[in-house]
Amino acid sequence: MLGFFNKLNHSIVFKNWKRENKESFLSGCFTMLEDKEEFWQFDFYNKDTGKMTSFKVDKDIEVMPNDDVFSEDKELISGINIEEVKKDINVVLDNVNSKYNGVKKKIVILQNKKRLIWNITLLLGDLNVVNLNISAENGEVLKENKECLIKFSKP
Repeated sequence: MLGFFNKLNHSIVFKNWKRENKESFLSGCFTMLEDKEEFWQFDFYNKDTGKMTSFKVDKDIEVMPNDDVFSEDKELISGINIEEVKKDINVVLDNVNSKYNGVKKKIVILQNKKRLIWNITLLLGDLNVVNLNISAENGEVLKENKECLIKFSKP
């Protein structure tokens, strides 16, 4: 993730945007993985406008237009300081991969919910979904849920 974030920070596109949007702050980081990191999306929130601007970083950098934030309490949207992330996502995922077999896809979100957490959703080959909240500061598993996808289908 850090390589993608550094690429964004050093890009002309981001520097020009940041100059015009000084009050916006990093509020979320997102990716979907199969085998390796192919992209990261970085979301920047502006409390004054209630809008989110997202940057998708892969080979190129794509700016996604400002979008409304659908949250009942926008005051709860907190900033993320990447330097406070002590548990790299690759280390966290190595631990997760050793526990769960048959992982087909991983959805990873870095959020600040009163503390930095990796919110990880695993789609397993046996139609189970696992959701984990793991501290990005010390790697502690804060929440772990496993449910079957069939439970969510309509009759």
